Amino acid sequence: MTCTVGETLELDAHGTAMGGAAVARLPDGRVCFITGGIPGERLLVRITAMKKSFAEATVVSVLTPSADRVTPRCPVYGTCGGCQYQHVAYDRQVTLKTQQLLDALQRIGGIRLPVIDEVIAAPSAWGYRNRITLHRGTAQGSHGYMPIHGREVVAVSACPIARAEVEQALGRLTNADWPADVQRTTIRWSPGDDVVSYAGDEADDLAWRADLVGGRPYQVPTGSFAQVNPQVADLLFGLVGRWIAPLGATHVIDAYCGAGFLGLAITSCSVLGLEVDADSVAAASDNAAARGLAATHAFIAGDVDALLAKHLSDTSDQTCIILDPPRAGCGARTIEALRTALPAWILYVSCDPATLARDLKALVGAGYAVQRSALLDMFPQTAHFESAVLLARNA
Repeated sequence: MTCTVGETLELDAHGTAMGGAAVARLPDGRVCFITGGIPGERLLVRITAMKKSFAEATVVSVLTPSADRVTPRCPVYGTCGGCQYQHVAYDRQVTLKTQQLLDALQRIGGIRLPVIDEVIAAPSAWGYRNRITLHRGTAQGSHGYMPIHGREVVAVSACPIARAEVEQALGRLTNADWPADVQRTTIRWSPGDDVVSYAGDEADDLAWRADLVGGRPYQVPTGSFAQVNPQVADLLFGLVGRWIAPLGATHVIDAYCGAGFLGLAITSCSVLGLEVDADSVAAASDNAAARGLAATHAFIAGDVDALLAKHLSDTSDQTCIILDPPRAGCGARTIEALRTALPAWILYVSCDPATLARDLKALVGAGYAVQRSALLDMFPQTAHFESAVLLARNA
């Protein structure tokens, strides 16, 4: 039986895919990705796209609902592209993401794990984002988020996953607050500078962000990356310290270190941070000094691939590498440098399970084994999450 776009049919969802769609099988055997479904449900769906090996569909009605189906809080959920899981009870969201991580590691990385060792849910499933970015809509005075389909901005005046301070500022926002030629504006909150709004890119003269990490002051320069969920960021910070301290490492290299976030969790040995952004390196040095770590923590600005290859050659047999790359994963030169130098341990922190699995496949193939694994739900109600894997070199 061949299905066509626009056709409706009943399907049983049996799994979930990266991106949040439920997974079912069409009568012809092709995989069908269903937006808005939950594994275990029987659904009446409408086919929206047919590809050679898969199809896409949306839910027309839920014939047999999951016990984990809940009413979304947001009135534009299903149209706005920001959230994918508001129809799923939060505990089940975490379970689905955990299975997605296990599946990605096995399917892409060839790494079969029986369980994820630590599954860390967010303390707050709502009202956690300390930063949002709005886009100018075409309707007079409208602004909002990008949609699931198309290009027309979904107008919003509230956002249930934003912190209360950010959501209140969103409710007061008008297009008069940004220049006519600027298409987006950002609202951010941090305990050190309250709420700040700016149109377009962050201006060079905008004050550095004043955050707290591990209960201590932490500065982030203008334009530099910072986690949007401070509660889970703190849990990640603590995890890094807990995992590395017992190893007995004599030296840590923190690649893609930003403003020093993860390396500051290490207090038992020397740390060298590598980061392409010079302002972030300056902030990292200030953050280390503020914590009394200036004597043990040093930071260098430059191309991380090149710097890592250089400094790996000088390391001892008791070196641990922290990798916290952007979503695209590590550069090929970074992976090759690690495969050549073979440091004793590698702690890989990732926001993308596909590129994590790809890079781990190369490292495991060079002689490493997974020692510990974790999932941290940094982004409740969405399909995204953070993960961490500790690799140990085989004896």
